[in-house]
Amino acid sequence: MEQLKNTSADSKTKSLTETSLDIFLGFLMFLPVNYFVLPLLAGPIAEYNILTAIQIGVMFSTISLIRKFVIRRWFERMRSTEWNGLKNFLKDNLQIKNSAA
Repeated sequence: MEQLKNTSADSKTKSLTETSLDIFLGFLMFLPVNYFVLPLLAGPIAEYNILTAIQIGVMFSTISLIRKFVIRRWFERMRSTEWNGLKNFLKDNLQIKNSAA
């Protein structure tokens, strides 16, 4: 039972880790996008073209959506694996205690 408490208490640390990784990877992903793509759109940006603003917004949103989805699924898979390992551990220990009694 104590292990279940440790698992839920550890979720804040895991959330912080996931968020930090997401921000760091976002920075790394958008650095080349900002360097190579935005200069191509400098003229329309300077003209305050609404279509260009929409295109840039869609491009950044799509990249962010894909990045966040992949990271979330990765962390969820890690959490699920840890939880299944914990369930199996508890199940095995309970069976050993019950069979000893």
